[in-house]
Amino acid sequence: MVQDLLPLYIGTVLLTVMVLFIILFVISYRKSQMKFQIERQDYQRAILQTEVEIREQTLSDVSRDLHDNFGQIASLIKINLNLLSSNLDEEDQLKVIESKDLLRRMIQDIRELSSSLKGNRIEEIGLAELISRDISRVNSSGYINVQFINGIENYSPPPYHSIFVYRMFQEMINNILKHSEASEAHVSLETSKDKLILSVKDDGIGMMMPPQGIKEDDKPGGNGLKNIQERCKIIGAKYSIDSSPNNGTFIKVILPK
Repeated sequence: MVQDLLPLYIGTVLLTVMVLFIILFVISYRKSQMKFQIERQDYQRAILQTEVEIREQTLSDVSRDLHDNFGQIASLIKINLNLLSSNLDEEDQLKVIESKDLLRRMIQDIRELSSSLKGNRIEEIGLAELISRDISRVNSSGYINVQFINGIENYSPPPYHSIFVYRMFQEMINNILKHSEASEAHVSLETSKDKLILSVKDDGIGMMMPPQGIKEDDKPGGNGLKNIQERCKIIGAKYSIDSSPNNGTFIKVILPK
């Protein structure tokens, strides 16, 4: 009787061992896959961060060139105009005075643009103040009216996060100026208990969105939106885009504190 059941026992043991082996293999395979995905995400994040750092260095170099070269040339032109004006009649002197005023404004714009390109400027004057100055410069052009709500008076984001949020703000404003045909835009910086929120809305022509909306893993069409997506990935922020033809565009970035 025992001898008759022996093959059944052996078969049961072998089957159990095989099942356990398969289970362990599946668990091990899933762990290795998860490890591979984590390493892949870390690798992609490192690549994105390197690209952003290269861009920041490039912007810093451009900032220095603007300040040192263009600013110096503009100052020399202003000196030459001062020397020239003493030998002109009254009508021509008025034209020189007007030219000097335009030149003064250009020098100021160059200095402000140079400052906005420098990442360490964030640490000196703060995220909200830098955004406010950029908006004032945009408004002075008369091309568009941008309203700014500063809701972070009592909060200073870490410099590393601030520079990313600021660059995303710049991308959004540039997109509005280049593509939206908007007459008004609204920018707000707010905080909740554990989040920093940047919102930018315009009344422009908008764009066609996929029926399901843009998801985190989607590849946006324009470089501006792509840059926003990349920066969000690096700092762990979430973003959303709401837009439709003739109804403007609303972009929100939510960053954990």
